[in-house]
Amino acid sequence: MLRAILSEKNLSLYQLEKSSHVSHATLNDIYNERCNIDNCSISVLNKIADALNMSIDSLYKYLSYKDLSFVKYDEDFDLFKSNTLQQLKRFDEKVFIEQMIQSEQIENYFSQDEYAKALYLLSLLDYLSEKNNVELIDKYEYIRKTRLSKLYVPKSIYLLLITKTIKISEVYRHSIKVFLDHNIVEAEIDNVI
Repeated sequence: MLRAILSEKNLSLYQLEKSSHVSHATLNDIYNERCNIDNCSISVLNKIADALNMSIDSLYKYLSYKDLSFVKYDEDFDLFKSNTLQQLKRFDEKVFIEQMIQSEQIENYFSQDEYAKALYLLSLLDYLSEKNNVELIDKYEYIRKTRLSKLYVPKSIYLLLITKTIKISEVYRHSIKVFLDHNIVEAEIDNVI
């Protein structure tokens, strides 16, 4: 969960290491969820909490999955993603890219403050462009710099996180990077039925 906290605060593990004075090995183990947070010393948790400007209690709740407020599940957004991927399935990917650019949907959603939808479409466009060796569109640079404040996950992942069946590090590992750059979990582009 430290990964999600750092992502939300737009900090790197290196920056946390420098500001907390906690060893790289210890932070790396917490970041990659290779240790039980209950076995961490209060001193280490306090240094991390101070560096993140959080209470030690809040930090512990996040790291132990007792507080998932950094994670967001939105049923409307899930439906939007599903409909978008169904639309993609009906077209050749290069045709879809052209239609997406011409439709101005990304800019429209962004100007209407529907950032999750705008960033999802932009991530999809960038993913497909890279996959098909199509140059990225410059007109979206101002949108590319935007990140959602929470990690948007599909319902299935949210339920697994709530029940502690999956760790956030696994979610990140299996997600497509261009989506994660905007705090969106997506791994199913090529597996839509």
